[in-house]
Amino acid sequence: TMDIFVEPVLPRSQVIICGSSPVAVAVADFARRAGFAVTACAPADEQAAFGEIDRRIEGYALSVDEPGARYIVVSTQGRGDEAALLAALAVDAEYIAFVGSRKKADSLKASLVKRGISDQRLAKLKAPAGLDLGAITPEEIAISILAEIVAVQRRKDSRGEPRAE
Repeated sequence: TMDIFVEPVLPRSQVIICGSSPVAVAVADFARRAGFAVTACAPADEQAAFGEIDRRIEGYALSVDEPGARYIVVSTQGRGDEAALLAALAVDAEYIAFVGSRKKADSLKASLVKRGISDQRLAKLKAPAGLDLGAITPEEIAISILAEIVAVQRRKDSRGEPRAE
């Protein structure tokens, strides 16, 4: 007889951050420490805000065919909100969140509807981002967002679906 052990090697889950706000930088830092592959999407002149991350994309052109679970956080602080949301909603992701007020999110959603984004796609957008912890500082907001990402990921795991590492 022969025993065969199979250990699947799956791609790491990705946290993709659009924007370079203080919240975006904090999310990137905490996500990297939590074991996620981190991608920062921001204009070239804003990329220096991020420390050590796995990948940088100039602008908001997200790849649509990457393997692994994706969790997208849009934290652009009014600099490219609509462009970043259009890019985020164009790809498949487990979680898409917008850092901003409900009022701003509603305004952006109305604008996206006028641009042809379906209600089904817009329903994937979580705004405001994160769990309601009463967070105030960028780091606290980032913790609430990462906590929500982990909750989404673990709920998926509990349904028996494969989890990317």
